[in-house]
Amino acid sequence: METRPSTFKPAYIRQARELYAQGLTDRELAAVFGVCRTTIFRWRAAYPEFAEATKLGKEVADDRVERALYERAIGYEEEAVRIYHPADAEEPVIVRYKREVRADTTAALQWLRARPGIWARPMPPPEEEKNIAEEIRKAMERVDRIAGSRLRQAPHHQARE
Repeated sequence: METRPSTFKPAYIRQARELYAQGLTDRELAAVFGVCRTTIFRWRAAYPEFAEATKLGKEVADDRVERALYERAIGYEEEAVRIYHPADAEEPVIVRYKREVRADTTAALQWLRARPGIWARPMPPPEEEKNIAEEIRKAMERVDRIAGSRLRQAPHHQARE
C-alpha cells in the first residue's frame, strides 16, 4: 500500500520554534501549517529536527510563563497611562505613571508548589492491586451502617410488565 508524500517542509522547523516560543499550542500550530494536530505528532516522530525545535520552542514559552507567574507572585511595578480631557482644554492630557501590582498569594502558592521541597504537593501513594469485589462489599457495609434499618424497611416497588 502506497502512502501519500509528506507535506512537511524543512522551513517548518524554524517556524515551529518561533511559533511555539510565542506560546502557540499544537492545535494552533497545525492550523498555521494547514494540517491536523496528529500530523504535527507524526512530524515529530519522523523528523528529529522538528521534534527538537518544538521542544526548544515550548521551553521558551514555559520560561516566559514561569517568569510571569514569579512576578505575579512577588508583585511588580508597571507603567500605566491615564488620558484626561479637561473641559477647557483643546488637547487631551496624557499622564504616565508607575502602578504597583501587589503580590498574589495564589500565584505564590502555585510557584512554590511547582518547586521541589516542602511546598511541593505530596505524591499519592502508589496504587495497590485492588479487589473490586472487596471494594464493593466494603461500600455496601458503609451504606448499610449509614442508612441503617431505614434502607431495609423501605418499600420495594415492583416493575410493571
